[in-house]
Amino acid sequence: MKGNIDLVNDTIKVAFMDPAYAPDIDADDFYSDISAEIASGSNDYTLASKTVTVDDTNNRAEFDAADTTQASQTISGGTDLMIIYKDTGTPATSNVIAYIDIAEGTLTPIDGTLAISWNAEGIFAF
Repeated sequence: MKGNIDLVNDTIKVAFMDPAYAPDIDADDFYSDISAEIASGSNDYTLASKTVTVDDTNNRAEFDAADTTQASQTISGGTDLMIIYKDTGTPATSNVIAYIDIAEGTLTPIDGTLAISWNAEGIFAF
């Protein structure tokens, strides 16, 4: 990590990916690298109430944000993966941060409200 991402103060967003998308951790560095694979009809959303907490018991830091309910999602082909990224306003400089598998498998079709409840221990740990 280069240290150019402030998880609490930067604009951090979630994108829903098409089920055909296969993550490439060597090549998918920026939003511009993944934008063609965004699930059809989905809307990216901004994480709110972001925190980074040190967990001394487990020797890690945990990134978390508020659970959310996203209205007006019309994802006709489904989604099975979310990407967390820093939105700089320019896709070629918006860093991909994490890939999150949807535990339930492929959600399809989605037409209406999509509720996201993050794990009690955070979205991811590092």
